[in-house]
Amino acid sequence: MEPSKVSRRSFLQATTGAAVGTAATLNAFKAWAAEAAPAAPAAGGKVDDRPLKVGLIGCGSQACLNLLPAALKVPGFKFNAVCDVIPSRAAMAAKLAGPQAKVFDDYQTLLKEADVEAVMIVTPLVFHRPMVEAAFKAGKHIFCEKTMAYTIDDCKAMLKAQMAAGKILQIGHHLRYHPLYHFAKGHYIDKGLCGKINNIQCQWNRNGTWRRPAEPLQGVDFKKWGYESEDEVLNWRLYRKYSGGLMTELASHQLDIMNWVLEDKMPEAIVGVGKTDNDDSKLGANLQKRTIFDNVHLVYEYPDNVQMTYQSVTTNAFSPFGEAFEIIQGEKGTLIMAHLSKFVGLFFLEPGVEEQLWMPAAHREKLESPNVTQKPYKEPIVLNGTPSPGTRLEKVAGMDIADLVDIPTATVRMTTYQIELTGFKQCVLDKVRPLCDGNVALRSAVPALLGLEAMEKKVRLEVPKNILTLA
Repeated sequence: MEPSKVSRRSFLQATTGAAVGTAATLNAFKAWAAEAAPAAPAAGGKVDDRPLKVGLIGCGSQACLNLLPAALKVPGFKFNAVCDVIPSRAAMAAKLAGPQAKVFDDYQTLLKEADVEAVMIVTPLVFHRPMVEAAFKAGKHIFCEKTMAYTIDDCKAMLKAQMAAGKILQIGHHLRYHPLYHFAKGHYIDKGLCGKINNIQCQWNRNGTWRRPAEPLQGVDFKKWGYESEDEVLNWRLYRKYSGGLMTELASHQLDIMNWVLEDKMPEAIVGVGKTDNDDSKLGANLQKRTIFDNVHLVYEYPDNVQMTYQSVTTNAFSPFGEAFEIIQGEKGTLIMAHLSKFVGLFFLEPGVEEQLWMPAAHREKLESPNVTQKPYKEPIVLNGTPSPGTRLEKVAGMDIADLVDIPTATVRMTTYQIELTGFKQCVLDKVRPLCDGNVALRSAVPALLGLEAMEKKVRLEVPKNILTLA
C-alpha cells in the first residue's frame, strides 16, 4: 500500500508501541515528501548558459519591472533589441538590457533588422495577434504575455501561425510554473486528499483607480497605432477596444490555474454581472470614461457538477487570504492557494475524515478565531512539504519545497517569471513543447473571454462543445 494512502487508524492497528508508531509516521512523511522530488543534480553540475538572442516588444511596467529583470537572471538570455512607442520606456528597457540592445519604435522594423532568435511580446492585448503572426512570419520563437489574445478567433489564428512556422509559442501564465501550485496539485489534488471537488471560489480584489501615472508623450505618434488619445496609450487596460479589463488582466491567471486543477476541462456554461464603480469624471477633468468593468462577479458551470465562482473588484481590498486567492473545496478537504500571501497554500481536512499517516508530522499553522471551533479548521497544514518547525521531526526529513516539485529548475530562490523564462529558453534551444503553450493558453482564454461576453450580453452563456476546434 502506498504511504500516502495509509490512514492513521489502519497503521495503528497494524503496529504496536508508540516508538514504532512515531518511526512509521516519520517514514511515511519522508516517503510522501519524496514521491514528487526530482533527481538531485550532480555536484558541480554545469549551468545551462547556452545563449538565446531575444528582442523585447513592449517596455511597460510588466516588462521592465517583472519580465526583463527575471530574464536577465537566466544564464544566456541576451536582449539585442527593445521596442516601444514611448521613447522613455524603450530607453529604460535598453538601460536594463545592456549596451548591446538596439532601440526601436516599430516592432516591424525590429523583426526585420534586429539580430534576434526570439521575441517577447508584452503589449496591450489587442496587438497580440498581429505581432505574433508577424514574428512567426519573420521566423522568430515567441513568448507572449497572457491573456493569449483579444478574441478566441485571434487565439486560434495565433495557433495556426505557430503550426505553420514550426516555432515555439509560450504564453505567460506564470502561475503554471509556481512550485507550490505544482506541489498542491501533485500531492493533494491528484492523490485525492481533497476528495471529489465540487466547489471553487476565486477572488482578486484591490482598492484603487487602476489608472497609471502620467508620462511625457511628446513626439509619440499614438494615432499610428490606433490610439485616439494619450490617455488611451497609458491606460489601455481601461478601454474595451484594447483590453478585456479585469477578466484578461487578473482573472485569466486564476482561471488558468483552475482549468489546470480540473484537468483543462472547459466550462459548460457561464453567467455573470459586471459593473463600473470608479467615476473617472471625479478623477480628472480631461480623463476619458473607462469602458471596461472594474467590478465583476461570475459563476462557471464545469463538468461533473463543479461550480466555480469568481470575483474581482477595484474599490475594496479586504480579504482574509491576501489580495488574490483560490479556495478549492472537496468532500474530504479544502485547499486555499494565495500566491501573494504569507503562506501561499493551506490544507484543511474535513472533520471526521481520517488523517493520512504522514499528517501528524506535517507543518501546521494555528489560526486563532473564536468562530472556528473544530480542530481541523483551526490547524491547517501549510503546503511547504516540511515537518512542523520546532519539533524533533523538523530536521529529519531534510527537505524543502525546492526539492519536492516536478520542475527541476524551480527553487524558492527564483520568481515564477524567472522559472517560466528559464523554461522558454530551454524549449527554444531543445525544441520541446512549453508547459504553457498555445493549446493550453487557448483553453485558459476561453473562460476569461466568454465570461466577459456573458457579462456584456447579460445572459447565461452556454459554451459550444466545439469551442476549441480550429476551423
